[in-house]
Amino acid sequence: MISKKLLFISLTSTLLFGSAGSVSLSSLDGSWILRTMDGHKVSSARAILDFNSKHKKIDGYDGCNRIEGKLNLHTNDMYSSKLKTYRYECLNSTKRFVSARLHQAIGEGFTIQKGKMKDEEGIVLKSKNHTLFFKKLGKSSITDFLK
Repeated sequence: MISKKLLFISLTSTLLFGSAGSVSLSSLDGSWILRTMDGHKVSSARAILDFNSKHKKIDGYDGCNRIEGKLNLHTNDMYSSKLKTYRYECLNSTKRFVSARLHQAIGEGFTIQKGKMKDEEGIVLKSKNHTLFFKKLGKSSITDFLK
């Protein structure tokens, strides 16, 4: 049963996200808003990752809390980060869902590739257990978005 679910998720991800290509860390600079997580639409959580290649940092908002961490490169395309956050009460179930899985995905290590979901260009952050699709947020930063 579980293997059928994994196969379904893999096939769905491939179909939804289209062809993927690798990306350089510097091309990620800026803010990215989370659109889908593991096949679920989660844009209402307003989770954002802000990449800074010069300082090898990642920060943003996990749906409940501000987050920050240092990007660690393990192989040519595998990253991880131990995120720091201040925990505040999070009453919204979608935001809790996103927050927990975003921390898990980033902590367990992830790859980033170009992706496309429906008509949106973006990136796919893929870890051992999670697949996340992000869309670029223009020129603003996370700080501007949260004001």
